[in-house]
Amino acid sequence: MSVFFLKAFTSKVPYSIFFRIFQIVEFTIISLFIHTLLVSEKLKKIILFSIIPFALFSILMFWIRPKQYIDSIPAIVEAFLLIVFFIFYFYEKIKTVYQYPLTQTITFWICVAFFMYFTGNFFFFIFMDTYAQGQGNSSNEFFAVYIFFTLIKNIILCVSLFAKEPTQESQELQIPDDLNLDDFLPENTKPES
Repeated sequence: MSVFFLKAFTSKVPYSIFFRIFQIVEFTIISLFIHTLLVSEKLKKIILFSIIPFALFSILMFWIRPKQYIDSIPAIVEAFLLIVFFIFYFYEKIKTVYQYPLTQTITFWICVAFFMYFTGNFFFFIFMDTYAQGQGNSSNEFFAVYIFFTLIKNIILCVSLFAKEPTQESQELQIPDDLNLDDFLPENTKPES
């Protein structure tokens, strides 16, 4: 039995299977997170529809591509799709008017962290495929970029825990009692001195 486990974990196939399963689960969880934040039903349907094709694409690429290295094409597709989903989120939040700054919400900072991570590492995923196939020189600079953006993501996620979510009391519009709106005349727009 131990010979089986020794053979199984010395080959690169279990690592690529684990990496592929991790990629599918990562994409699904982040997509569902963005899905819960969006208001637009069209965008929600697009995100839900993309999960199954991505999983099938990732599994298909596992069977098509050689398994000597970790395939970065699904990582490139995952990063691109998640970048687009985060742009959907930010666009929808920009169009919506809030009574409190958007930067006070934890979900905004979580989205910023993952957006920074996937946009920063997008080209790392592209170059990873070239290096894995032996067409380029293996360089530590690209891994430094990956580590840098991972650290930035983790720092922003930690900082997001300090964001103060607005309470229901602060979201209500408060009109002062001494405000007299009947005295306002459109032709009298000069401030009183």
